[in-house]
Amino acid sequence: MQFIDIHGHYAWDVDDGIPSKEDAIKALEIAKENNITTIVATPHVIPGSHTLDEIHELKERIQELKQLAQKQNIKVFEGCELFLNHDCIDSIQEGLFIPIENTHYLLVEFDVRKELGSSHEVEDFLYEIEVKGLTPIIAHVERYFKDGIDIDRIQEFIDSGYVIQVNASSLLGIHGKTVKKNAYDLIDEGLAHVIASDTHRCEGHRIPRLQETFDLLSKKYDYQVLKTLMYDNPEHILHDENVEDIEVKTSFFKKLLKRR
Repeated sequence: MQFIDIHGHYAWDVDDGIPSKEDAIKALEIAKENNITTIVATPHVIPGSHTLDEIHELKERIQELKQLAQKQNIKVFEGCELFLNHDCIDSIQEGLFIPIENTHYLLVEFDVRKELGSSHEVEDFLYEIEVKGLTPIIAHVERYFKDGIDIDRIQEFIDSGYVIQVNASSLLGIHGKTVKKNAYDLIDEGLAHVIASDTHRCEGHRIPRLQETFDLLSKKYDYQVLKTLMYDNPEHILHDENVEDIEVKTSFFKKLLKRR
């Protein structure tokens, strides 16, 4: 199967992701080996610390990445990963961000070092983005819950129209047991829309490991569920269309346990 990776720090020397052009070339080669045909380059944007000129420079670097990727027959689209802090609304009003190319989708993140903040703060940020005509894609949701995923809260995000993205590295266990369980719980409950790589390096754990992730998940989930998560919904996003919900088949025995 082919994959579309909507979250990756492939653009080099602009954030904590790929450090050099040489490493970017290697990362693209790995992406090709993993059957990734399309990438959205999503450099970090920290509200309050970027100027319009710097946003323009990010876009120029993504264009350079696009040229490199042509050698691997990989398409590259522009985007960013917007850090949601108290300056984020001003940054959006001033155009200091990069939505996923030619769409109303915007990849956003909170501080993964901390537990997800209060509903008053977090949901207010997301709502303000929505008011601006954008749809938040919440990056690596599983990493914000240090004591286990809050299913009800995630359902509220989805009911509000937000898109839930899970990291392949979380499903592979790179971020620890709790984060791994959170990621699987999201899929099991039908509360994930997209799996992406969140690539930061060309070696080690944070590389484009989507084929490995697909092979692992294929032992547990139906092909169509994984195709929706790793190709169909990313494609919907690039086409500025609504994403599809997934429905994971649950055994009769598990359904009985849930009712108790």
